[in-house]
Amino acid sequence: MADVHRIVDFSLESKAAGDLLYGRISGLPAEQKTVDWTVGKLKASGLKDAHAESYVSTAPLWLPVSFELRVLGDATFGAGTQDVVLKSAMPIRNATVKPAAGEGALVFVGRGSAAELANIDVKGKIAVVNVVPDDSLFAAREKGVARELEKRGAVGVINAVESPGNLLYYDNRYGCDAAPCFLVGGDDGAFLESVIGRAAKAGKQVRMGLALKAEERPNLTAWNGVATIPGKSKEVVIVNAHADAWFDGADDNADGLAVELGLADYFARRKEKPARTLVFMISGGHHTAVGAAAFIKAHPDIIENTVLVMNLEHLAQINVTQAARLDPSAPGGYAAGFWTANTTETTKQAGAVNATPFVWELMGKASKRYGVVTSYEPTPSAPGDLGSYIRAGLPSAQLISSEVYYHSSGDTPSTISVPGLERAAAFYAGFIGDVAKAPRGKLKGPPPPAR
Repeated sequence: MADVHRIVDFSLESKAAGDLLYGRISGLPAEQKTVDWTVGKLKASGLKDAHAESYVSTAPLWLPVSFELRVLGDATFGAGTQDVVLKSAMPIRNATVKPAAGEGALVFVGRGSAAELANIDVKGKIAVVNVVPDDSLFAAREKGVARELEKRGAVGVINAVESPGNLLYYDNRYGCDAAPCFLVGGDDGAFLESVIGRAAKAGKQVRMGLALKAEERPNLTAWNGVATIPGKSKEVVIVNAHADAWFDGADDNADGLAVELGLADYFARRKEKPARTLVFMISGGHHTAVGAAAFIKAHPDIIENTVLVMNLEHLAQINVTQAARLDPSAPGGYAAGFWTANTTETTKQAGAVNATPFVWELMGKASKRYGVVTSYEPTPSAPGDLGSYIRAGLPSAQLISSEVYYHSSGDTPSTISVPGLERAAAFYAGFIGDVAKAPRGKLKGPPPPAR
């Protein structure tokens, strides 16, 4: 847990430096500092070949320079009406860096389904979408709604995330092609829905002014970290965890990186060599620059001998959900929408791709032997930083989850479960031992079916 805090500190340095979109972002100083610090920890554990490797990001980094969402006060709403600036506004990457400024009437479109949009005119207006993170922005069905609203003539889109507090969010899947699009947190979203509804009831419209300036930084240098524990065999098991993050990035992915450091230290201190060579890869790019792809390109010898890739990502965040509670004044006696934290972690999806049912069976031990909260059965699916390894045909496995704090400023160390970290680390240590006993042919399975 101390390592989780230290990794998050690099993000907080970015925030203190005044970065509007802060975090351990690939190609920027906080990411390189994180990788360098992690390499130092690996060397201290006895992995003498630990080192950082640079690579050039294949896509320019889009960053906001200045922005504002301002609900415009109007004297017709009553005496003392003032403008309201939304504090949780965060612009999302679009295909242009042209400055944007404008004004329009706000229109609430619900979740933006085809049925809802059939009777709503958004042309020339700023559309507000109710984004329900079930379980997170990764899984919410509102991905892509902003672009559809832009096609229908909206001059801007606000994705209002139904979430606790008033968090900052960032996720490119909620952006537009050219129009300015934003994410806002729960309090600001509830405010917009309320004032739009109350104004409509009074036969009025609420107007908003928006402004956005952004820049692109091409050809940035990003960093991976690599270290090895030689085994009795040249066959390789890769242990991967990405170092980059939006905002604090405690669950995404300081906890995965901390567990990777714990595993490296554990296996380095054992007197007996591991059955297979262990390669620890600190992936410097997941959200923007693709670190795993750069590693694969730089190390064909390692890839040729790899029998399995383990990815450590989103391992130990507590479960936070909406719930109902007794409220005699509410219809039916219960009020909904109150946020509550459970006493355990979010449910992990245990998954393996390009692997055999034998590997899926090993993944099933996470819950049965180590107490990790997982979906009932492992699945042949593994989203996250494994994509490049999967496309290279390598057997790949992980536990992963995401929930309401995903890609938000709420993903802080206070949401990380220490027992959850312990359970995940114990499982992966055991998993490496199980894989060591299995012949290579028992690990690699057919590729997933084409979609």
